[in-house]
Amino acid sequence: LTLDEVTVTSTRAQVNRNDVPITISVINRNEIEESSESALLPILSEQIPGMFITERGIAGFGVSSGGTGGITIRGVGGSPTTGVLVLIDGHPQYMGIMGHHLPDAYGTSNIERVEVIRGPASVLYGSNAMGGAINIITRKQSREGWEADGRLMYGSYNTQKYMANGGFMKNKFDAFVSMNHDKTNGHRDNFGFHITNVYA
Repeated sequence: LTLDEVTVTSTRAQVNRNDVPITISVINRNEIEESSESALLPILSEQIPGMFITERGIAGFGVSSGGTGGITIRGVGGSPTTGVLVLIDGHPQYMGIMGHHLPDAYGTSNIERVEVIRGPASVLYGSNAMGGAINIITRKQSREGWEADGRLMYGSYNTQKYMANGGFMKNKFDAFVSMNHDKTNGHRDNFGFHITNVYA
């Protein structure tokens, strides 16, 4: 039995996951595409042991300091999320609105993989990573020429999800653009939600 080698960068250096002295979970692009989610947080909540995320409704997690949008790993974190640090390509996303990150902005169409440190990571990332760290690695165009793809979904309560992305690469130049749009009427009055994210 031969297993594919997994390289992680959450330790600030590229090493084999088997050689890292901390607990790390990795979600790759194939696992992201197999899900029906346009947002990252539901995927993390389903696949990362010990992670709990409070959700507002059918779509969206909110940015308030109340009961939605909190992220905990092994019981550390909460709302505002000050014990779990979110990074994009290794750059900390310290604060959004009212004390924590902007979880609604983490769309899946722009993500190559996610590395989650489950446990204290303060030595690497400071006191904001007492519970752990989530490092989001964004997608880049890797082949010469143009590429594009998209996906759309429709469900209960007029829930609609649209995802599209495209990339271009020539010689040493490359560019990648993606777009997510989510909309729902919600399962009760005044519970609608819509959001559009564009990444480049």
